[in-house]
Amino acid sequence: MACQADGTGWEVGAAVTFHDSKLANRDFGVTTQQSIDTGLPETDVDSGYRSTGVNVSYRNYLGENWQIFGEALYEAFGSDGSDSPITRNDYEAEIGVGFIYGF
Repeated sequence: MACQADGTGWEVGAAVTFHDSKLANRDFGVTTQQSIDTGLPETDVDSGYRSTGVNVSYRNYLGENWQIFGEALYEAFGSDGSDSPITRNDYEAEIGVGFIYGF
C-alpha cells in the first residue's frame, strides 16, 4: 500500500509465483514448430514453481492532474525458467518511468 491516502509515495512488494503447464509452456516452452523454425531444442515445461520476485514503485503528483511514477522489478526464475532455451538469464529485471494524467 502506498504511503499517502492519495496513492502517492513508495510501495514495495514481494511474490512467489506458481504456474500451470499451459502458462509455463507459453512463457518458457518451445513447441515442435517453434523448434523447426528457430533451431532451439523442443522444450515442454511442467506446472509448479515459476519464480520469486520483488518490486519497488514510487508515485507522486506533479500538478492537479499529472503524476509521475517509477518502478523497478527483479524476478529470479526457478529451474524451468533458468533452463529454458529461450531465456538469456536466470532472472528478469525491469525499470520503468512514466506519467499518468487523471481526468
